[in-house]
Amino acid sequence: MVGLLNSPQVIESLDRTLKAFHEAEQKNPGGPESISYRGQLGGYRAALTDIFGRKETSELLATVRTETKLHFPHMGPVCDDGSIYGIDSEAGYGL
Repeated sequence: MVGLLNSPQVIESLDRTLKAFHEAEQKNPGGPESISYRGQLGGYRAALTDIFGRKETSELLATVRTETKLHFPHMGPVCDDGSIYGIDSEAGYGL
């Protein structure tokens, strides 16, 4: 089943959604479009973790980060002012 995790379709879908998030965030930081993509990425990550486990999902996210040279957005709770708090080890800031 882990072979499905590394399928080109899964990687391409994550790649496309991550790039769309960053494009939306550049146009309007914290805007509705980037928030929507952030939620899609969070849901995608949660589903992959539930199905394949944390280690395998983390490896997949590392592959996508390496290929795109983009970080995954933080998936913590959002404050009223739009800031996000908490620790998300997969966010990959600083790349």
